[in-house]
Amino acid sequence: AGTWLGLHRDVTSAKQTSDKVVLQWNSAALQAIGNTSTGPTIGARALAITHTCMYDAWSAYDPIAVATRPNGIPRQKSKWKAETEAVCYAAYRALMDLFPSQSSVFNAVMSTQGYDPNDTSTDTTTPSGVGNVAAQAVLSYRHSDGSNQLNGYVDTTGYAPVNTPTQINDPNHWQPLLTPTGSTQKLLTPHWGNVLPFA
Repeated sequence: AGTWLGLHRDVTSAKQTSDKVVLQWNSAALQAIGNTSTGPTIGARALAITHTCMYDAWSAYDPIAVATRPNGIPRQKSKWKAETEAVCYAAYRALMDLFPSQSSVFNAVMSTQGYDPNDTSTDTTTPSGVGNVAAQAVLSYRHSDGSNQLNGYVDTTGYAPVNTPTQINDPNHWQPLLTPTGSTQKLLTPHWGNVLPFA
């Protein structure tokens, strides 16, 4: 293995670059979650969508992998540089959809990688097109997954707590507490049980 790696430094170097790109996008996603004070339910969904988009873009370059969403992208020749570019565009499109207010964070990553964030090509003979199309297939599916993302994740169930901060009417249900400032806690995304799972 060591000899093969030594003879194929260009491949192993590109592979390390590809791995670093995924870590950079993961860091950008976490920064956006922190910057926007996104709660754990919405944050977990955002990370899952971002990584699903990256996987689906990468899968076009693998001889066996299958995308999670049908996207019509033909199998591509495996090239680390192309795969890295496709993954970057998929992550960028996903995160821009999920956190549009954080464009400066995501544009900085694209700039670091040398890619044009304004490249919205859907030509699947190009890496940017592969990434954009793969991301759009996932995003289109997830826009109707029960999270109500397009309406700011507003509760769709009409949930109202059974208990109050000062009285337990049913011990089998959640009780909102009073915050240190005197306001009453609100349940985070009570409709989340209706969100389509990722597995």
